[in-house]
Amino acid sequence: MKKKPSRTPVSDLPFEILTWAQVRDEVQAPDSRNDDEDRVLVLTGNVVMPHDLGLDFRQGIFAQDDEDAPPFVGLIVRGDLNVEGCVLNWENDFGPLLHVHGNLVAKSIAIGGTRLHVTGDVTTGDLVAVYNHGSVFVGGNLKARTLASHYAFRVTGAVDAHRYQGQDSKVFAVAGGVEDAANAYEAKGVFIPALVQDGRVSLEKARALLAAGKPIARDAFTSIREAFRQLVAKKLTEPDKVKSLTLEDKGLTSLPEELFLFRKLEKLNLRRNNLRTLPEELGQLTELRELDLRLNGLLELPESIGELKKLRVLDLEANCLWRLPESLAGCVELRRVNLINNPYAYVRRAFGSWRQVKLMFDFPEVLTRLPKLEVLTFEGTPLRTLPTRRFDSTTLSKATVLRSLVTHVDPELHAQLQVDVERSREKAAAFIGYWFRPETVGQESFYDAKTDRYDFTDVLALLALLLRINIPTAAPYEEALEKFRAQSQAIVWSLDRNGDKPRHVHALFGALRDALGPLGEPYPGNALIVGLRDVFAARAG
Repeated sequence: MKKKPSRTPVSDLPFEILTWAQVRDEVQAPDSRNDDEDRVLVLTGNVVMPHDLGLDFRQGIFAQDDEDAPPFVGLIVRGDLNVEGCVLNWENDFGPLLHVHGNLVAKSIAIGGTRLHVTGDVTTGDLVAVYNHGSVFVGGNLKARTLASHYAFRVTGAVDAHRYQGQDSKVFAVAGGVEDAANAYEAKGVFIPALVQDGRVSLEKARALLAAGKPIARDAFTSIREAFRQLVAKKLTEPDKVKSLTLEDKGLTSLPEELFLFRKLEKLNLRRNNLRTLPEELGQLTELRELDLRLNGLLELPESIGELKKLRVLDLEANCLWRLPESLAGCVELRRVNLINNPYAYVRRAFGSWRQVKLMFDFPEVLTRLPKLEVLTFEGTPLRTLPTRRFDSTTLSKATVLRSLVTHVDPELHAQLQVDVERSREKAAAFIGYWFRPETVGQESFYDAKTDRYDFTDVLALLALLLRINIPTAAPYEEALEKFRAQSQAIVWSLDRNGDKPRHVHALFGALRDALGPLGEPYPGNALIVGLRDVFAARAG
């Protein structure tokens, strides 16, 4: 991006100019691939800068009289650093390194591609980190009013901040390193309106405001739950007049108790939240006709759902439901049920670990007892079985089971169902691509750097789950083996992209190889187990 002028004056601080070879051993910032002759600015002792600190090449304290000379590659402070203005970096792809051996205190921090490494604590007002080529490491605690970034920070100590991380994520209060996940904030409840569009925070605009010395956050923050209470405070004066309510994309992890005072609700939209379970109080909303629960990561429905006698539409797409309660048969007016993509993409996050993941392998027979069912949709759900009885409904017009693990259909019993058994092998192998990947089998999932210990429990639970999905569905297994082979290569590259961590690769794939012994016992002589042993052994070293 085009650099903007820095407001950092050229300081008369007593800088030393050293070469990278002279400071290499004291710098621990990641990806420090400098040449020995590169030049670094060094300040010794505790330093106060009564102005902004710009971290862009050839600007501010990094300015040079000779434009042809190589730029200074960083600033090292051998002590504490107090910046009475903004620590500022405009370039998203790179910037001089700032390495502080002590604590860093700044009015604000607004950076892009620079690397910030602080051995001690960081204390600031607002901290904005744009893009993903930069890095932030804090050896002590990190305290800020707001923290907004496109990438994760490495903080050894505790974080205290209202944290926004990602393109469209919610804001969460973090105190003492503990995130209050049950009380999320929308971006507009924390940041000023000029920064928020379609629920997202413009970090580039936030950086520009901090550079100009202007605020980016509201004087007081309002959580989603607080905003909901403010909203319903008006509606609760006449709750029986409220027929429809939308709580879409509110970051809810539980339902506000005030919701159940609207006993005349007919439509309820809870789409795109973080609801894992629903309270039994749901059954109090007996006037409901439509219930939209898409994109939540729901694990189960409450037994009280059977009290919704007038319910006509139940949308359960993109959740992690592994069973349906028998009480659902009480929804005698139910016409449409959508069960596409159960489980959805974030299955491990929904359950908490691979050891706890449960999948809907068996067709929920309660669906066959809905007397007025018209449309039933399964797609991307790993069903192995189909119902053992016919549907009671005489109005069923569309019932599909697509991209499942079903391999056999009874033409007479299942005549009402559209099932694509020919894609079961493809679907089984697809789960390997979804889940056996660097994002889920990363170093942090099996290695604790502090204790230098491995724990492969969760990774092996994932392997066991993938074997259960693919055996015997995907026989003769060429596609499944190719997926494992390709994903193993991707994991190896991710773990050892710099060629300095081969032991993690060897340890992981050695554990996977060895686990095939006990995991393969239920499948003696199985070709997938045999083939996988070769795939993993090749990486185990």
